[in-house]
Amino acid sequence: MAAAKPTKTTKTAKRSKPADTRTVRDKLIDGALDIAASHRWRDITLPQIAEHAGVPLGDALMTFSNKAKILKALNKRIDGEVLGSLEKDPLDGSIKDKLFDILMRRFDALEGRQAALASIAADVGRDPMVAVCLTPQFKKSMSLSLQAAGVTTDGWRGLIKVEALGIIYMNAFRAWLKDEDAGLAGTMSALDKGLARAEKFAEGMPTLKRRTEPADAEAA
Repeated sequence: MAAAKPTKTTKTAKRSKPADTRTVRDKLIDGALDIAASHRWRDITLPQIAEHAGVPLGDALMTFSNKAKILKALNKRIDGEVLGSLEKDPLDGSIKDKLFDILMRRFDALEGRQAALASIAADVGRDPMVAVCLTPQFKKSMSLSLQAAGVTTDGWRGLIKVEALGIIYMNAFRAWLKDEDAGLAGTMSALDKGLARAEKFAEGMPTLKRRTEPADAEAA
């Protein structure tokens, strides 16, 4: 009796997906941005975000009780990424150069998310309550950017600097939303012009001199 001819079996190795090591917070942030890229922000619900992110609804609601908190967390995540990059890639040059660099790093952290941020910005701008909720975190981000560039934000002068940088960044942000250039030429131009105007304004401000005390005047 002839021996059975061995059959050749081919085993297709299944490529296992790399483990998703993101935190629940990051999964929900990324899920929200994914959906916002193709849907109006105001129409998106937390259950939809949780389902898309693969996060149990209970965990999602315990992490973020509303969508505004997702946006606050996104801003804080960007702060962490940008400030964390300074150890290996420190800022250099003039204050203007440093501010330009650190603000551009914020846009780099949002690479590929223009559609999502355009949807979010369109609806957040029409909701005063959400804007009020997000403003403190945004101002903190601008303050951290100034401090990283070596600019003090103490006192009322610091508040003015924070407000001014916020306006400059938002003007550049609007340019970034429409910027189709891979090198972000339009964004960089808007940011550079804004910082140049602020620099020129700061140079033209009168410097407050110490008042001469009567004793000093007599001694002179």
